[in-house]
Amino acid sequence: MRSALLLAALVACAPKVSTLPPSFDEDLGDQAPVPTDSEPLTDEQRPVATPGKVLRAGTIARDRLVAVLDAGPAQFLRQLEVTPRLNGERFVGWQLVQLLDHTGPLHDVDVVPGDVLLAINGKPLSRPDQLQTMWESLRTANVVQAQLWRGDAKFTLDFAIEPAVTEMTPAPAPPMPPKKK
Repeated sequence: MRSALLLAALVACAPKVSTLPPSFDEDLGDQAPVPTDSEPLTDEQRPVATPGKVLRAGTIARDRLVAVLDAGPAQFLRQLEVTPRLNGERFVGWQLVQLLDHTGPLHDVDVVPGDVLLAINGKPLSRPDQLQTMWESLRTANVVQAQLWRGDAKFTLDFAIEPAVTEMTPAPAPPMPPKKK
């Protein structure tokens, strides 16, 4: 009887996490359908955004990216307001409430209030340590890909970072001189 109670207590106190990798294709609830990347948005379908704010792909100058990274994530996050987006009790992503800085790096990118950021370069950002790891990885990344939901459609922002960082391969070691006998 004691072992059964102990087992029940252990199961009840065990971590409630999934061992499966996270899925970025979560159902975010019933919302009006939004066209996918292959279908252009009409003016009535597009959420309120400033004119010309349509970049989903392009290039980012590495020196500009490094300046943003050097300022730190706190400085970057000051330009927007986000709220956690949940599916039941499970964290799905960060929902954009509003852009606060209309001169910042996100101003020309196709993000609008209501968009939900799921991941950057395939990595979720649900915990501060994940944000810091992703932030540092951008220093050597050659691309920034942000996976987002708008309505019930998933889309990706895809920006190449130029100049690209080439992978450094170590030079072969010089041959050892023959041993003297």
